[in-house]
Amino acid sequence: MISNAPFFLALRYLRPKRSLVSIISLISVLGVMLGVGVLVVVMSVFKGWQVEFKELLLGFEPHVVLVQDARYTGELPEGVPEPERSNWREVLKQMKAMPGVLSATPMAENTIAARTADSDPEGVELFGLQDSPDNGLMQKLSKHIVEGSFDLKQDNIIITDKLAKKLGVKLGDPLSILASDTIRQMIKDLRTAEESADPQAAQAAKDEIVVLPRDLTIVGILRADTAGERCYAPLFVAQELFNLDDDVSGIEVELADPSQADAFAEALYDGDTLPLDWNVRTWTMEHGSRLQSVENQQSLMYFLLFFIMLVAAICVMNTTITVTVQKRREIGILTALGSRAQQIVAIFLAQAGIVALVGIVLGLAGGMTVLHFRNDLRDFISEATGRDFFPQDIYFLSEIPSQVQMVDLSFICGLAIVLCLLAALIPAFFAARVDPAVALRD
Repeated sequence: MISNAPFFLALRYLRPKRSLVSIISLISVLGVMLGVGVLVVVMSVFKGWQVEFKELLLGFEPHVVLVQDARYTGELPEGVPEPERSNWREVLKQMKAMPGVLSATPMAENTIAARTADSDPEGVELFGLQDSPDNGLMQKLSKHIVEGSFDLKQDNIIITDKLAKKLGVKLGDPLSILASDTIRQMIKDLRTAEESADPQAAQAAKDEIVVLPRDLTIVGILRADTAGERCYAPLFVAQELFNLDDDVSGIEVELADPSQADAFAEALYDGDTLPLDWNVRTWTMEHGSRLQSVENQQSLMYFLLFFIMLVAAICVMNTTITVTVQKRREIGILTALGSRAQQIVAIFLAQAGIVALVGIVLGLAGGMTVLHFRNDLRDFISEATGRDFFPQDIYFLSEIPSQVQMVDLSFICGLAIVLCLLAALIPAFFAARVDPAVALRD
């Protein structure tokens, strides 16, 4: 019924029987299935993690931040005086006019200590933003609100759910805020007072140290796992906390294409648009080590998974060696009847190809099933072992991501077939060189 003799004989050799050959063939299929399934799961999860991590960063991180130095620290040519401090409003106008810029808004940033009457202070980074309809960063952050609203019109503050849990606060509660510079100055004044030789003068100096915190009302709570761990307040509140008067810490720029952030920064440095007392940082600079870590882990994992497929191919080689040994007399008969060497090789290559195809189909089905129930399996394993294998604090994602790409699936299937055929080619080549007289006599 099948005119192709090599394919016909390969199917006959693989027909399930209670023999060593059928058991080894089953093991080979299982090896290919496990190799393909693991590759599908790991490559999809890593690809999804890489994509989701970038999208997560872009969901709350400013694309480009222009920071004005308190004093110019760069190298100047001899005889050139230090430039005067530029006006941030002029720089803001220039940024808004740059091509590819969606929005540019002033901001004030620093660290603060937030506390309630019943809690210890918690250090956190605070961004002071201007409440305006064209503030791209505020529009991005508004999508992560769990409770309340992103209201920056009064003495308000927006905190994360993680900080709210630490402080034991809820929507509408007041928070006492102290800037880090104020705390440092207070500690410095206390040390100076304690170093005084006169105890009465020291005590008088301590009594004069009065630090009044700024009370802000919680009007919004953000998701820490998707919006980072910063807090946000109106720009005028942050200016007062950080003693900036009418100045700002920098300018936040949102781009139409976030991937061009580094090119945008280089263009600012190379051109004459940016004054000398301004520096630029991008979202890739802020999180470059994390992004590089993801890519390095992905490359290392692919390297290790290649060896898993190599082990599966070795299983196919063992099956081919076993079949060639057991079918030695049949090979001799075929050779004596006039079969060419390439026809003998084709029999065992067809056998390896069938094993690879069956293993690939089962591996793809198993891998897709695991990906579909990946979060349920994560929860089950965590409950069974008491360990979280995908903690949010490390991966910054509440669920295991996944992104299946046809290019990756094609690469996995192609790699499995090529390795299996190459593994079967060596024993098949030597089997085809058997002398028929010797094979029939044995």
